[in-house]
Amino acid sequence: MHIEDDQFKLLLRKIEILESKLYSNPLSQSPRLSELYQAYAKKVAIQENIKSTEKKITEVQSVIQLDDLKRRTRVLKRLGFISENEVVELKGKVACEISTGDELLITQLIFNGTFTDLTPEQSAALISCFVFQEVSKEMPRLKPELAGPLKQLQDMAAEIARKSKECKLEIVEKEYVESFRPELMEVVFAWCKGASFTQICKMTDVYEGSLIRTFRRLEEMLKQMVDAAQTIGNKDLQEKMEKAIELVHRDIVGAGSLYL
Repeated sequence: MHIEDDQFKLLLRKIEILESKLYSNPLSQSPRLSELYQAYAKKVAIQENIKSTEKKITEVQSVIQLDDLKRRTRVLKRLGFISENEVVELKGKVACEISTGDELLITQLIFNGTFTDLTPEQSAALISCFVFQEVSKEMPRLKPELAGPLKQLQDMAAEIARKSKECKLEIVEKEYVESFRPELMEVVFAWCKGASFTQICKMTDVYEGSLIRTFRRLEEMLKQMVDAAQTIGNKDLQEKMEKAIELVHRDIVGAGSLYL
């Protein structure tokens, strides 16, 4: 046809190269070529189906997460952490200061006045329920000054669980309440009262290293409580938590290294 266009010639050259690659492939002369081609076409179709299904799964998960977000938002509204217009209230600002423990429950306890009548030692013991995560088979009988605050914590946790369930959020009330572990309340209370590390080790079956780790997490939590108190302008609570930090941060707990 005497076509002299450079682009056309380039396309012809590309076709020649591709055809040479096809014919040089060992499968080009294989008697199973048709069978293998069909198998490969089936594989490609399956891969496309997998991609399509994965996309649908992602879309469904997004819907589920959106529903879960709506339920959690309803819980925050019920508890007063955000307004009906989803504006963060004072409770919500306080909760933002807490990251070491359950921010909803600890904020509810603050606004419920649970810490008002507690001493720094009692406050530290109660907050230990939020940071202790080790396994302990021993649950000492709590003194009245510790059993009372623990009961308030458990009642408030049960209330949060009930309101969460009312908002269709999946939560097992018993498991949620029991997730706040009181096994070290007596130990922390004794430590804040001036007991030696040897003495508190005899009070529990928790390993020494786990005890120190718990005390350091407790100290971190108490610092966050100071920030929370500053947010609401509660000077008494701030001073109480600062005093609790002083009581916890001593001896081996305050050491830069356990080998010193």
